[in-house]
Amino acid sequence: MLQRIPEIFLRPFPYWEKIDLFRKVLYVFLLFNALTLLPIAHELFSYDGIVGAVGWNTKYPWYQQGSKAILNILNHPINSGHPWIAYVFVYGQIALLISGLLNFLPRLTAVLLYIVTANLFVKGYLMFTGGEALINILLFYLIFIQKSSKKQVENGAPLFSNLQNVLNNTFYWVVLIQVCVLYFFSTLYKLMDPYWLNGEALMYVSKVDAFSSPALYAVFAENPTLSMIGTYTVLLYQGLFPLLVWFKRIKIPFLILGVIFHLGIAIGMGIFTFGIIMILTYLLFLDQQHINWLKKRFSRKKSVIITKG
Repeated sequence: MLQRIPEIFLRPFPYWEKIDLFRKVLYVFLLFNALTLLPIAHELFSYDGIVGAVGWNTKYPWYQQGSKAILNILNHPINSGHPWIAYVFVYGQIALLISGLLNFLPRLTAVLLYIVTANLFVKGYLMFTGGEALINILLFYLIFIQKSSKKQVENGAPLFSNLQNVLNNTFYWVVLIQVCVLYFFSTLYKLMDPYWLNGEALMYVSKVDAFSSPALYAVFAENPTLSMIGTYTVLLYQGLFPLLVWFKRIKIPFLILGVIFHLGIAIGMGIFTFGIIMILTYLLFLDQQHINWLKKRFSRKKSVIITKG
């Protein structure tokens, strides 16, 4: 077993199609998100917006603040007199997402997209959820998962240098582990809450206007039994995810349950970005045969749309 560990990281990267699909779907979602936020871009990202300007330490020059100086530009006092700087980031993100979808200078695009997106989400942090934080992490990891050659082998897969193989394999597994760690700590913190332990969490959440909807209220607010079933189902799913997601026989129905769960978060609780991003990460847990099936279904629908058009 120990002898196989180096092979996992040194072998030719076998998951490029999966990563490529995940990156494109993530970029499409981010593009949709960016366009929907355009009408309130000033309120979210400008220096004098609704969140205000905090976080820039004026005691130290920017070159002594490390990565914070790169990811916290919109909080710099210089923005108070130049409101157009925020829009450079807003429209820059849109342009970079389009560039990424067109596969134009993918390495440079990945780096700049991470920097621009992180700056935007850091600036408007009070108005966002954990979904935006997860997006920043995923974009950072995707910087390192790249092609290293334009040449193609016989089966159409890209060639990778030895260094790029190590980076691709390493960060691919880092992303998967990141998702599992997220579920682990989410479960751990829930187990410290008495309302989750006694099964009343969903009943109380459904009564909080900011994190509920009429449908969620109707199902859980006055029904302790359904609340207990739903609460313990969430705990079991999140707690068992780091283990059960690796079993091929139950992986698909298990992930389908997760999709339903996260759609409930996205629609029922209004935490849209987090719910959708978690669903998108499931693409990385699918086997190649499932990726091929999804690509065929998408291609077929695209062909039908084009034919009808």
